[in-house]
Amino acid sequence: MTEQPPLEQRPAAELMTRNLLTIAASESVLMAWELMCKAQVHHLPVADDEGAFLGVVDAQTLTSTWNAAAPRQARRPVTDLLPTGPPATVGPWATIREAARAMLESGNDFIPVTDDHGALAGLITARDLIGALAGTERDIAPRSGGMPSLYRIEPVLPSTPPAHPGSSSIPPG
Repeated sequence: MTEQPPLEQRPAAELMTRNLLTIAASESVLMAWELMCKAQVHHLPVADDEGAFLGVVDAQTLTSTWNAAAPRQARRPVTDLLPTGPPATVGPWATIREAARAMLESGNDFIPVTDDHGALAGLITARDLIGALAGTERDIAPRSGGMPSLYRIEPVLPSTPPAHPGSSSIPPG
């Protein structure tokens, strides 16, 4: 049995999550919130229509900018929540120590992992780092092919709108 190098010397690719739920840049802040709640995730990578990685929306940013008094704010595009400028990233060959340092320097609890072309390869969160440090790393599926598994969920609306609360389904008569 070969001994693993110390955690801080291992590559980011060993710790990153590859199967990511993403959101399209044109989707709303409300959709981002719905996806985070339904999927029970705290980070949503944002991609443009061509699939290019634009950044990550996190639950903390979303909740801190939420304004229940202004419903139109919930309909604004999710890209309004992304910081200006390119996101801080590391490559899959970067060490866990370098990934943790980049996370600290960016002021986020996550760091996107991108390939040589800037395409999203995975994501490392503070929870991933703590889990690895505690020795409770989750099983990460082996890399299969060149692309990470990215998922996009489309909303499904009922064919007929639901009745207004308090109204009767019995026709007047």
